[in-house]
Amino acid sequence: MRTSIPGATPIPFGIDAGALARISPGGGGATAGFPSAVAHPGRILRINDAGLELPAPAIGEPEMSTAERVAAHLRRLAGAWNVPAARFIGHYFAFLGRQLETHRAELEEKLAPFDGLFAPEDFIFSAPLPLPRAHLLAPAEGHGGQPAAADYVAVDFAFWLGDAPTAVFALPSPLTPGTARRRDERLAAAGVRLVSYGAIDLADPEFGLFPRILGEAVRFWEGEALPSAPVTRGLPEF
Repeated sequence: MRTSIPGATPIPFGIDAGALARISPGGGGATAGFPSAVAHPGRILRINDAGLELPAPAIGEPEMSTAERVAAHLRRLAGAWNVPAARFIGHYFAFLGRQLETHRAELEEKLAPFDGLFAPEDFIFSAPLPLPRAHLLAPAEGHGGQPAAADYVAVDFAFWLGDAPTAVFALPSPLTPGTARRRDERLAAAGVRLVSYGAIDLADPEFGLFPRILGEAVRFWEGEALPSAPVTRGLPEF
């Protein structure tokens, strides 16, 4: 898959592997009918810069904050009945909230010149975006042609934290041990970092899973001059 932005890496997400047949090798790797985030070298892919197609609130729908709508949208993209993924998203957003509360004094000082225009909670959208049901380019064999569907590997979640993706998998895996090993070897050969999690990680009140995934990006507000809401359909920016 190509993009017109030099060095950028498109990542299809929110789909099952069968939908990747809509990637057209003869059309420059164009996609149709499913989300695709664009990651840039040296930049974290954040919630507020991924261009999520977040639907507008429906008439009669219970009132939700923008962060709650983003979390609900990601759960939908993770697939119906995907309990481990839904719990991962819920635990992740709880971790983000805990981070902002823990560092509230620091963030209030950072925002003090803006006289109450922003609150520390607004930085939640600067956090790295978890891409559910993502597909990472990891060709089984080197080739000089356009990527096709077979060149992508499905992962439960993908994060882009700067220069390469991190793949996140739920345990136990639905794959056989041999298939999972070959998948992991293929991803590692493509420069993808691998992290797995189980039920015990999602029950951890100290959120130890996410520093393991995010590394230095746990302080996701750093490098962000101001908080900003996601660029979405139907919802205003700050």
